[in-house]
Amino acid sequence: MVVEFHRLKIADVRRETPEAVSIAFSVPGELTEAYRFVPGQHLTLRTSVDGAEVRRSYSICVPPDDGELRVAVKKVEGGLFSTLANDRIKPGDEIDVMTPQGRFGVPLDPNAARTYLAIVAGSGITPVMSILRTVLTHEPKSRVILIYGNRTTQSIIFREALEDVKDRFMGR
Repeated sequence: MVVEFHRLKIADVRRETPEAVSIAFSVPGELTEAYRFVPGQHLTLRTSVDGAEVRRSYSICVPPDDGELRVAVKKVEGGLFSTLANDRIKPGDEIDVMTPQGRFGVPLDPNAARTYLAIVAGSGITPVMSILRTVLTHEPKSRVILIYGNRTTQSIIFREALEDVKDRFMGR
């Protein structure tokens, strides 16, 4: 698989918390295969800030079944890219996005009956959201235990989405 950058249009910017946004990209039909991903992978984003090239990697936060390519970016004090993403990026803007990379994940087995334990804090939930939603959908006999720490209730990234997953897969 060739890893390379393509200029993609931003389809959606969603405010997840006061300090974090998620950004969805429009992937043209001819690049669909290049941006096919597995849960746990990340994207490297590249742009120019004040004339200097800036690259940052962010985990894909949705499962492949959602039919979108989305990352979450938490604002870091003094962070060039995270500040840009949280304060200025909007739908219709374009940015260079590298094809998915990484091996942080689990091979799925629809016949497996496993118990997964995920211990995360803050923005560490981003790759785990993709993984846990995929596991619960594609391994119907498996269970997921999530321990998720945050400073405040307002800083819980994907709070509503996590509640939806809990309600949908209540027994697991």
